[in-house]
Amino acid sequence: MTRCRLVRSVLALTVLALGACVHYPTIEDIGSIRIQPANGRVVRDGNRAVFYADLNNTGRYGDVLTRAETPVARRATLVGPRGSSLGQLDVPGQTLVRLERNGPHVVLSEPKRALEPGEVIVVTLVFEKIGALGVAALVE
Repeated sequence: MTRCRLVRSVLALTVLALGACVHYPTIEDIGSIRIQPANGRVVRDGNRAVFYADLNNTGRYGDVLTRAETPVARRATLVGPRGSSLGQLDVPGQTLVRLERNGPHVVLSEPKRALEPGEVIVVTLVFEKIGALGVAALVE
């Protein structure tokens, strides 16, 4: 019986030791796409508004922003630094892309209602691979 207990003990310790050697991969290890929006804000500008945000892709691979939409405006147009319409915007892997005044941003036109300072709206960004991503934005 002593030998049987010894074998069981060695087997149990081996299983415990192997169980402690588990590696849980991170997003970077797997290599997927992980876009985290931050600092969403909407600036009113006459009868339109402009949406700005930071898009931090911490994944290994990139994605493409194809369009934006929101329930508070009939049109949401992705535009470049000079205001010309962009068909899409690349968001490379492991990169921070800023939707900003002097860069690409989203223009919300044909509002369905007046936007009030301090309210929070949702702007949905649609990507080729990950699909729709809602961004909370504070109206200024």
